[in-house]
Amino acid sequence: MPDLAVTPTPLVLAEAVSRALGCEVWIKRDDQTHPRYGGNKVRKLVPLLAAARAAGVTDVLTAGAAGSHHVLATAIHAAAMGLRVEAALAPQPASEHVEEMLRASLAQAATIHPCASLPGALATLALRAVALRAQGRRPMIIPVGGSNALGASGYLDAQRELLGQLAAQGVPSPDVQVCALGSGGTLAGLLAGRAVGGRGGEVWGVRVTPPIAAPAIRVRALVRAVLALRASGAGCPEVRIFEGALGGGYGRPTDDARRAQELFSRDGITLDDTYTAKAAAGLVALARRTPRRYLFWHTLSSAPMGPLLPSSPAALAPGLRALLA
Repeated sequence: MPDLAVTPTPLVLAEAVSRALGCEVWIKRDDQTHPRYGGNKVRKLVPLLAAARAAGVTDVLTAGAAGSHHVLATAIHAAAMGLRVEAALAPQPASEHVEEMLRASLAQAATIHPCASLPGALATLALRAVALRAQGRRPMIIPVGGSNALGASGYLDAQRELLGQLAAQGVPSPDVQVCALGSGGTLAGLLAGRAVGGRGGEVWGVRVTPPIAAPAIRVRALVRAVLALRASGAGCPEVRIFEGALGGGYGRPTDDARRAQELFSRDGITLDDTYTAKAAAGLVALARRTPRRYLFWHTLSSAPMGPLLPSSPAALAPGLRALLA
């Protein structure tokens, strides 16, 4: 299988953000992992879809919220490998971006199952897997966000990539790396990579989902699972979580996130309300508290959405419209 991710992704200095905060802020442009649809989900899908192909999988099943970037990335890239994709979706606060993501997922996935909750979505996947096996097919369930040990290992590799770029560009290692903490896979992979590489400073996750979605204990367990998968004897670094950016809940905008969107836009960086704007707001808060050299993992795809949307968008069916809470 050809490499799914287009790497290395650029490493750039955010000059306007750095001036505003009074310290260096670098950006790892993981928005550019793929020209059709990128972001951090692609890094996780590289090992997951390679394993699916090696196992002769016919159907990929996954779940997320209505505007899930992971669901859309899976639908696009698994389908490009000839795999049939089904997704079970749970409600998410409505916004223009979330509805756009939902419409794109509808256009790309073979089947969308609207569900009343995330636990209901996971139960739906289990039932669909049983039904598909009864039909003689070979389904594979990819967890929410692609965040199991195999998926998260994609970000161990990303950390190695970063260290190579820092050396090649003559850039000092960051004191602090920051990413969004949603399902936990990106943070766990970066921490595992930090453990193996021995450099890269502190790694912080900015919580953008409720604590139950990715508590620190789960992140630590996932780091250890990634290290075991790669046969590394390295210990788990400290799991650092910034808890002040979630606001009113998952997918609900905050004033700090909107200010971070405006600030990062000065460097040509587009952030979304659900994940990256809140992660950037966390970085801003950390930098104002302690000015050091920061690195922001930009994980929202910057590929154009137009080609992924239906050419003639129809009204959403009532069950799908209900997903936009």
